Amino acid sequence: MYTPPRKIAVTVGVNVKSSRDQCTGLLRYVMEHSLAWDIRFFHRAETQSEQDMRRSLLKWRPDGLIVCAWGGMTPFAARAMRPFRRIAAFTYGEAHDGALPARAARVTIDDRAVCAAAFSMLARRGLQHFAYVHTGGGELERRRSIVRAEQFAAAAAAAGFSSEDFGDRDDPERWTAAMSALAERLSALPKPCGIMAYNDETARRVIDACNLAALRIPEQIQIVGVDNDEALCENLRPRLTSVEPDFEGAGATLAARMREMLAEAPADLEIEKAPGAAPARRPPDVCGVRRVAERDSTLDLSGAARLVTAAEKIVESRACEGLTPETLAATLHVSRRLLSLRFREVRGEGVAEAIRRRKFEEARRQLRETDQPVGVIANMCGFPAVAHFCAAFGRAFGCSPRAWRQQSRRR
Repeated sequence: MYTPPRKIAVTVGVNVKSSRDQCTGLLRYVMEHSLAWDIRFFHRAETQSEQDMRRSLLKWRPDGLIVCAWGGMTPFAARAMRPFRRIAAFTYGEAHDGALPARAARVTIDDRAVCAAAFSMLARRGLQHFAYVHTGGGELERRRSIVRAEQFAAAAAAAGFSSEDFGDRDDPERWTAAMSALAERLSALPKPCGIMAYNDETARRVIDACNLAALRIPEQIQIVGVDNDEALCENLRPRLTSVEPDFEGAGATLAARMREMLAEAPADLEIEKAPGAAPARRPPDVCGVRRVAERDSTLDLSGAARLVTAAEKIVESRACEGLTPETLAATLHVSRRLLSLRFREVRGEGVAEAIRRRKFEEARRQLRETDQPVGVIANMCGFPAVAHFCAAFGRAFGCSPRAWRQQSRRR
């Protein structure tokens, strides 16, 4: 008997890397779980007004709606969503999710983890002076930037340091004046100084201002961006170190929550509330940091960061292929002793630990997002035998792979 696919409308755009990563995670989850979904991506122009939404999105009558509510919901968008029982939304916390219905599943990024990763990266260089540069973008981005500045300052304070923060005016008509002002602020900072920028684009402007002020990177100023937009980070001079939030994981989580809602009976989707009480909200799923991509803008002058960065790229792509500290060192044409020394100096862990951690990251992803048997996952992730995998997994996480899979899917 033919069962028609479930229709899922997606209003997550692809104009920025974070949104593209969310779409990647969403589509990967659908593919790996072989979900019979008819997905349609709605362009921003199709949802600009209530009339547009009714003519395009509502006319299609989807079974579920996956939205980006990062900037909050306009009143017309909130009204247009009322007919939908199943909504999964990417948000920036409760203060910014606007008029999302209480029954909506929410997924967000942990900015505390993002800023802690940026500070930790800079602190490992032995720096004692820190600053944060705000975005020069619109109102919404400025609000997000304030949160990140506060979290970066909190990370610095916890380590016994302070952090200065200042803005970056994005005024195309007065570009020279804006860049000169930013260059003056950077010149006045104590040196050497570690800087976190709101995102990679803001970091690009910081690099331009450093060049204008004849400040040397990384000798005097070290810079960390956010998003790890490789098309930008790899082509700046110097190349930009950047924190990569787990936007792909957020996309996969959105798909997982939609899958759960599609399996529920309609009555189960209604949120009960007592007379006069505020409607109950689903607790949000919080995704953290995928990695810190270290490049020349935070390069230590001994060359350790360059070696470790090259090693991490190989670990990221080949950890599950039988990679060992010896083969990694041979690939990089250095001794295992030197590689281990530099890796522990920069990362605070050994090479073998890094390879094992990456293998476990992939194993947990497979356990969480696929239905593959544990033995198949053990083999795919480079463990010699399923018994060895289960024992190592238990030591690392305190439970068996099967128990961890059940726990992760109940969250």
